[in-house]
Amino acid sequence: MPPDAPHQPQPGDVVLGGETALPKGVVILGGFAGLKQRLLSPYPQQRSAALSEALQHGPKGVNLVLRALLDPQPAVREVAYHLLKDRTEPKVQQALERYYQRQYYAQLEKLLSAHQWQAADQETRIVMLRALGLEFQQTLRPEKIQQLPCQDLRLIDQLWITYSQGCFGFTVQRAIWRKYDQRFWNKADVWSAFADRVGWRINHLFRENHWKSQRELTFNLMAPVGHLPFLGDACGIFTIEAICDRLDSCQSRSTKHPENQDGEK
Repeated sequence: MPPDAPHQPQPGDVVLGGETALPKGVVILGGFAGLKQRLLSPYPQQRSAALSEALQHGPKGVNLVLRALLDPQPAVREVAYHLLKDRTEPKVQQALERYYQRQYYAQLEKLLSAHQWQAADQETRIVMLRALGLEFQQTLRPEKIQQLPCQDLRLIDQLWITYSQGCFGFTVQRAIWRKYDQRFWNKADVWSAFADRVGWRINHLFRENHWKSQRELTFNLMAPVGHLPFLGDACGIFTIEAICDRLDSCQSRSTKHPENQDGEK
């Protein structure tokens, strides 16, 4: 910029206008340097507008959009998410999964990390209903579970496995279910054997074949492996097979189409 025109924009520079313009005389440079400057704007609308341009600058532009996933404004984070959601780079997919977890599963993670297992069990049902677009008072029916997005199912499962150190989680339950499903041809025998193994049923001399309600469960790590999640009295044993089938479906889709491993929405 010539010294005799210190405040005049040059070709390729961008001056922001409108109601959210910067103070008079402030010029934002063009190119990548100008883009970075606009992404530091105090105005969310300007930061959002700059994000689409960022992807035109290759890997370094992608990095800028990745940083925007941590923007203090939800609207800017959403713009960044939608710009990145169809990209297949591993670092982008990992960042998107972390973002999705922070956005929708922060409360579940908080409860699990504090080992508040009963509250986490209730929260798990809530987030599954939300992922399916159902109301809180509705029931998680097996046919609906087959529509649960793979990304949500995977995140829920990973959180349970991580914070229970492998004691609880859907994949833990699936391993037990499949064992008995292969052993017995009668589905009632499979349900019974599974429930006995994970502690959902009492079956001894003094109390034979008693199916526990949610309030009777053991909400600590002394519980049998696979004891949780239970998801409530209307779910429990009634949904375990559907959850196992959905896990298998998601795993199969991920193997066949690793570039689209989030499953159907």
